[in-house]
Amino acid sequence: MKTALHFTHANGIPAHSYQQFFKHFNADFELKAIPMIAMDAQYPINHDWRYLVDQIIDDIEQQFDGRKVVGLGHSFGSLLTLMSAYKRPDLFSQLVIMDPPFVIGSKSIVFELVQKLGLKAVNQFTPAGLTLKRTDHWPDYNHAYQSMRHNALFRHFDEACFQDFLECGLKEDTIRGGLTLTVPKVLEAEIFRTVPAWWWRTPRKAPNVPVHLISAEQSPFYKQGFPQAMQKTYQIDYSLMQGGHMFPLEQPDKTAALVKKIIAAQKQD
Repeated sequence: MKTALHFTHANGIPAHSYQQFFKHFNADFELKAIPMIAMDAQYPINHDWRYLVDQIIDDIEQQFDGRKVVGLGHSFGSLLTLMSAYKRPDLFSQLVIMDPPFVIGSKSIVFELVQKLGLKAVNQFTPAGLTLKRTDHWPDYNHAYQSMRHNALFRHFDEACFQDFLECGLKEDTIRGGLTLTVPKVLEAEIFRTVPAWWWRTPRKAPNVPVHLISAEQSPFYKQGFPQAMQKTYQIDYSLMQGGHMFPLEQPDKTAALVKKIIAAQKQD
């Protein structure tokens, strides 16, 4: 029987965007993913993401019928996977979390205060402000491609990954005509604004399953020392790749190879 693998995507990047990454798991894994997190009214975004965590848990229970899964996620999705493992460790055999926005240390206290006070500064603490300024309407596919391909977020995407993103990340704009984003930028910004910052108030220990973190040399989270702090405080080891925060879509082949190597090593442990 193939190993059960549940994947959760990054904020604003639908799961279908990861097809070039996913194909490396076909032989040995049964991989399932929610197509788009936070787009179901049954699981709204709130201040602590509890309903989004419930969406992950419910999907695992529905898709895998009692089998334990390897939890795998990227960015926002990896933090949701980690939070799900804290709440329901019985669902997981192990975790591989790719560059989670795990706000830890003194910054987390300030960030939580800004969130609770509802200050506009939250847009500076997170990518929310930049997200709201993004272009989200194009007359046709070619204009969308040219507009987005050299955007800082997508600049280093593998070309096939970028094409996969455009296929699922754009949809017809029924109001303005042309094309718009499948995941509305206001929703994406709200996720950034509500990134949990209360970890400093929780027990400082990893969930009761094997966990490994992957970050990248140019990731803002690595540069701010978050993976290093997680290793020191939570005893969650990490590996480092070349590239930036979007490394699974910049280097899908190398990322998949590393993920499979980590899964195999944790299984042996």
